[in-house]
Amino acid sequence: MKRSIKEVASVLLVVAVLVAGMLSGASEVQGAGLAEQIQGSWSLVSIYNEQDGKKTDVFGPNPRGSMLVNPDGRYSYILMRASLPKFASNARQKGTAEENQAVVVGSMAYYGTYKVVSDKEQKVNLHVDGSTFPNWDGQDQKRIITVEGDEMKIINPTPSIGGGTNTIVWKRAK
Repeated sequence: MKRSIKEVASVLLVVAVLVAGMLSGASEVQGAGLAEQIQGSWSLVSIYNEQDGKKTDVFGPNPRGSMLVNPDGRYSYILMRASLPKFASNARQKGTAEENQAVVVGSMAYYGTYKVVSDKEQKVNLHVDGSTFPNWDGQDQKRIITVEGDEMKIINPTPSIGGGTNTIVWKRAK
């Protein structure tokens, strides 16, 4: 079937408009406010603590984790070591003191609501509804967040490990 030059040009124009729309959508996220930039699913790259000039991997060199940030102002985090010990009893509530301690020290989860305090200063307030570190329940936590492309860095000036500053690096999940 032969197509006229006009038909082919129309199809190419539609394709060009679609591609331009997809490309501008990616740049819109980068040019958007901080609340829009942080929304989505994120995979943990690293989490480290800096204290007294020393940098320490909080959950080891290859941590695992996921963060979800919803447009409705809700978030959830889970962070953990690359490998946690399996419980010999094969029952979560029957772990030994050592197994339980390894899991508590090797993981952290929390969820709640977020609000951008300042786009310019990249400050975000996280209200913690619940956490595996119960001292945070009901508290507001301040964070400084930067987003560059598909990478997000979150600086926590008051980490639960008791000092220093934590930096969490995330990559946008594909």
